[in-house]
Amino acid sequence: MPSIVPALEDQIAQLNVQAFWKELTFSQNTFSPEPGKGEYELADNVVWLGNHAFALQLKQRDGATSDPEQERRWFKKKVLTTATRQIRDTLRFLREHDVTITNERGRVFDVRGAQLEGVTSIISFVGSNALPQDCWNTRYHVSATAGFIHIVPAEDYFRILETLRVPGDIREYFAYREKVLLQLDPATVTEADVMGAFIADEPMPTEHSHDHLGLFVQDLQDFDISWLIGNLFDHIQADDKSQDYCQIMLEFARVPRSVWRAFKERFKMAVDAANDGKYVKPFLFAFPATDCTFMIAVPPPDLPVSGADGDSTRLTGLKNFTDAAAYLTKTSRAVGLLVSKDGAYFQLDWCRLDLPWAPNPAMDALLEKSNPFRPLQERTLTSFHFANGES
Repeated sequence: MPSIVPALEDQIAQLNVQAFWKELTFSQNTFSPEPGKGEYELADNVVWLGNHAFALQLKQRDGATSDPEQERRWFKKKVLTTATRQIRDTLRFLREHDVTITNERGRVFDVRGAQLEGVTSIISFVGSNALPQDCWNTRYHVSATAGFIHIVPAEDYFRILETLRVPGDIREYFAYREKVLLQLDPATVTEADVMGAFIADEPMPTEHSHDHLGLFVQDLQDFDISWLIGNLFDHIQADDKSQDYCQIMLEFARVPRSVWRAFKERFKMAVDAANDGKYVKPFLFAFPATDCTFMIAVPPPDLPVSGADGDSTRLTGLKNFTDAAAYLTKTSRAVGLLVSKDGAYFQLDWCRLDLPWAPNPAMDALLEKSNPFRPLQERTLTSFHFANGES
């Protein structure tokens, strides 16, 4: 097993839970491919995003010295040799086995390597003060079998997650990081330059790109729905705690901050309408990049929302609205949310549909006769805002 100081492993696990939620984060990663065949270990921390995964290997310097050459030898042995081998082993395990591992909520999941379209490989490390600058400037390693492996000091990894916060944006950042670092001398820019260039949508970072971070606005109140999505499990009343809710979480994990902001804006309007006892037309928008539609509805105030009749009314209406929204936007997947109020309490009913789109004459006729939605229009949404008004 890798030698990891618990403090670093715990910090990474905690930060990944905040960014990727307990359901999608795994730090108990031993598995046995067959009974009696022994145990294998995946990377120290794994994040599963459905068709994509993050594999993180962690290294922290024990017994640091003031000798730069000793620290360089530690870096080459532990980071460039041992950690990269562990990443290669992890990718091989995922290719060759269906891996059963336990997430941070204690639930067991099967991660099927054949369904993964890509894995972001990251080595995060804590070095000593005497570690030479050329080691700090080592931003990646390219393996003949594992491909591109990000090498990121732990402090920079923390800052990346704390700045970006949204799983989809974090994934896109590391894809951008790989692309640009392969085209320039990593010693000419800092991690802050790469991050600043990413949020400002620059094609390549420069030594001045970190200036964008100083103007960056972390508008949590406008986009953050992690409290809503990350707590889905705690609000499920069904006895079997169906794992379907994880598929809803994955839809939000795939999209950028702009989609979260659009969803939250409509969610707040739906809550206000339910609180005031008013009916508003259902809200919907689609994100073509992930082939998913998001729909939020409020039931008419004269319909029952509690008891057996209320349960049936809410769930039937939710499915019908979500189905119609996906059909209108021609996406194969949709997430629907129905917001209602029963006395002093709000009720949030969720559903997710996954069905290839196909023409439906009956649905066409129904929507032509009574379309509950507002007219659709195409818009370009920006994820990152800045104090100077740029996006």
